[in-house]
Amino acid sequence: MSGRLIDFLLQRSGRERMLLALLFAVGLPLLVIFAVLLPLKDGRDAALAENAEAVALNIWVRDRAAELDQIAQGPEQAATAPIGSSAIEESLIAAGLRPFVSELAVADQGVVELRFDQVKFTALADWMSANSRSWGYDISSFRFETTEESGKVSARLALTPAS
Repeated sequence: MSGRLIDFLLQRSGRERMLLALLFAVGLPLLVIFAVLLPLKDGRDAALAENAEAVALNIWVRDRAAELDQIAQGPEQAATAPIGSSAIEESLIAAGLRPFVSELAVADQGVVELRFDQVKFTALADWMSANSRSWGYDISSFRFETTEESGKVSARLALTPAS
């Protein structure tokens, strides 16, 4: 095997041997980098981003569960009058979420419906946490779905006047 390689190289000119050496010295490491190392790095980065998103979701859910426990144990508070869709829109503007709202409508019996096609989950969760007590609405239904873009979700919320 090595004899054939030596014969092959001896049949080449000095310039051809230099080009072959350059090909192996530069091409082989580049092949390893682009075919093996970069895909591994991209996969690692994607896994870290998904992990961070899952941790943020877990923390948010635990915080909401702790708030629910506090509310259940605390004294009964008088229901606040619903603030209306325009006040909800103002709070969305203040939080910088208004550009991501694809639907803000008032349905029958004062139910406010919100739809976000692509919004950063943590920003939406922070906005809901900061404002939900002052709305005068109960969240009667919600749905979060992951999107192609990391850290973003599509969401639907239905807010019914608190009773």
